[in-house]
Amino acid sequence: MVNVLLAVVVGVAAGAALRPVVVALAVPAGGQAGCLACSPRPAAGPTVLRLLPSGCENCRDRMLGAPWWLPPAVTAAAFAAVASGGATGWYAAAQYWIAFMGAALLLVDSAVQRLPDVLTFPAAVGTLVLLAGAAAEGEPGSLPRAVAVAVAAGVLFTAFALGGMGLGDAKLSVSLGALLGWRSWQAAWAGLVLAFAFGALCALVLLVFQRRSRKSTLAFGPALIIGTLAVLATGP
Repeated sequence: MVNVLLAVVVGVAAGAALRPVVVALAVPAGGQAGCLACSPRPAAGPTVLRLLPSGCENCRDRMLGAPWWLPPAVTAAAFAAVASGGATGWYAAAQYWIAFMGAALLLVDSAVQRLPDVLTFPAAVGTLVLLAGAAAEGEPGSLPRAVAVAVAAGVLFTAFALGGMGLGDAKLSVSLGALLGWRSWQAAWAGLVLAFAFGALCALVLLVFQRRSRKSTLAFGPALIIGTLAVLATGP
């Protein structure tokens, strides 16, 4: 319980630091971040503003993107899920790394349905490096299996991309697959099943409440992240 509470406190601080990143990236591909309070906008397009944790440099008010409390709340929840799993050592570090990067990716994808390379690539590299550290220290798990699952996940979701799913999901699946694959093949399958179940549930809820039509697209990155964290919360 103490570990979970500590993880929540650290997650709140880490999430606060993430907010400018979320604001900067929660725009359509090729777009620029702008401030909701600075109006009217110039006819030529949105004003380009330097991002500060407290808001834009012009009015220091709420920026386009997540409200101030959301990144800390999401990151704290992700860190709590990791802490409840009880992992230690390098493998725990890899889990917290994914929780940190995943919180930002979840918020960005939920807002604008994109998973930026500037987040997915560091997530994958950092995860593999930390898992290599776990292997070097002889921690329980398998690095070859983690790499195999990462490759399999990347290939699977790249194939899905041909059917309309985004390539960002394929890039994200590499780091998530490696993290789950380190533990077991069963964990990897469980994460995949939970992700699709959560994605289907969200789609159904949005359809019932008429927030989406049957032809609307739905960000799948959050489902992948939540499915992974759910598996991690069940044990080391």
